[in-house]
Amino acid sequence: MNASHTTFRTTFHRLVATAVGASAIAVGALAMSAPASAAASIQQTCEQQPGLYADGAVLGVYSTQKRGFDRDQICKVYDASHKLLGTYTATDYGYYRLVRPVTPPPVLSQR
Repeated sequence: MNASHTTFRTTFHRLVATAVGASAIAVGALAMSAPASAAASIQQTCEQQPGLYADGAVLGVYSTQKRGFDRDQICKVYDASHKLLGTYTATDYGYYRLVRPVTPPPVLSQR
């Protein structure tokens, strides 16, 4: 009975570890794809459907602004008389994070 109990516990722990690992992979995939889709949708909706950002908006102007490593996506919406109705800003944190260049090792020549 003790061997059966140990086998059950080992199998149970492996199943739990697999489930946790699969969940982590799924969450990681969502986190990686979300910024790209969000960026596309902000620009697209700002320019094509400005009424989503403010009542009475007929014109949406999309722009970006760099702040350190972060990027602000800005949507300004205007009414028919070109009066500014509002500004919507979404920040992409770490968007411009610099990657260290890979430097090859020095080559020693034989003389």
